[in-house]
Amino acid sequence: MRFYEFAPAKPVLKISQQQQARQVGLQSTTPSTPWPQNTQPTPAPRSVKVYPKDWQHQWVQKYLAAKIARNAQTVQPSEEDIAKAFMFYSDARRKADHDYQASQGESNKEDGWGDDHRWTKRDN
Repeated sequence: MRFYEFAPAKPVLKISQQQQARQVGLQSTTPSTPWPQNTQPTPAPRSVKVYPKDWQHQWVQKYLAAKIARNAQTVQPSEEDIAKAFMFYSDARRKADHDYQASQGESNKEDGWGDDHRWTKRDN
């Protein structure tokens, strides 16, 4: 049932002849607004896909089932694997830094980490 079917009827407001004549006079003296000239046609709005609730529910169930299956196949690294990977990364970064400094001529063993990985104190 719609709202207007059981809503109370609104009283019809009648405009007096004088007010109606004033409105017509105002409307006739007001210049009309020209229609805008469209140089290019306005593109039609994009359509929105609407799916039934049952279809959406089934799709979400399939998506979550696939996500759970994918996570079950993923191997979680142990703490030892993480430590090995960090050591491998640190050695590779250290070697890349050393190679860059050697190629650029900026190697100064007294200012920081040396090849033997010990901190050397500055003389200052």
